[in-house]
Amino acid sequence: MARTEWLRTFVAVHRCGSVTEAARRRAISQPAASQHLAGLERAVGEPLFRRAPTGMEPTEAGRALYLEVADTLDRLERVLGGLDAGRLERSDQPVRLGCTAEYLACVALPCAAAAGVAVAARFGDDEQLLVALERGELDVAITSTTPPRRSVVAEPLGERRFVLVVDPGSRPDDLTSLDELAAWLPGRPWVSYSDELPITRRFWQHTLGVPFGARLRLVAPDLRAVADAVALGLGVSLLPTYVCDAPMVEGRIVELFPVGDSVVAEPWFACTRGPEPPRADVAALVDALRNRRAGGP
Repeated sequence: MARTEWLRTFVAVHRCGSVTEAARRRAISQPAASQHLAGLERAVGEPLFRRAPTGMEPTEAGRALYLEVADTLDRLERVLGGLDAGRLERSDQPVRLGCTAEYLACVALPCAAAAGVAVAARFGDDEQLLVALERGELDVAITSTTPPRRSVVAEPLGERRFVLVVDPGSRPDDLTSLDELAAWLPGRPWVSYSDELPITRRFWQHTLGVPFGARLRLVAPDLRAVADAVALGLGVSLLPTYVCDAPMVEGRIVELFPVGDSVVAEPWFACTRGPEPPRADVAALVDALRNRRAGGP
């Protein structure tokens, strides 16, 4: 039993790059974590880590041991977690996917269905999802930032592009330039995902050349709700294309003016734990997400 604890601490240090952080995540003391590593190194007969400016770097023996034990320990943790919750986890469990609710509904679910992959979803921001991934609580996390962690492998999925949308009854017919758009938008109602408006403000400032001057009519932390609000005539919005595809096909919202090439696209990454290769069903889901269409989701 003691050696199992040694291995758990070893995997945590490998993923965190820090004995202190590994101890915190394992809810043990830092001296205890150091003792676990020392005991494991005595059993192995050689060092498993070396100290470096970037943290605890695994030696060749450490990398080899990690490849041997990480996946097995993750499976054990899933079983133990299930027992704690009063159920026995099956070996054919679904892929544990971390992403946003909108990404799940608009992108991941169709891809998972097409690939025949079962999914158990978890929502959160990039940092929350990456921590859960490192802890073995997720199999893959979809993020818009490159993770600064050596224990995580990030595969590009494409770019998130944006479209300026409005309901069909509110679109003017005489907008022919960005200057005319910049003159028309101020004072109009606007709906947004966040009252901080980071993407929207950059669009107004850098593309239109004016500070944000619309009237916030609705703020809702769900991009699908924002698209529905646009369709109801509550205002204009700048939204990712993957959220707008269906309502635009249905004719509920329309493009106000083509600005996609003027708005900086945001990348998508599928993050998995490395360096071990992902399970076959995880790889199948990532392939489906990557190949969803040219240009990414």
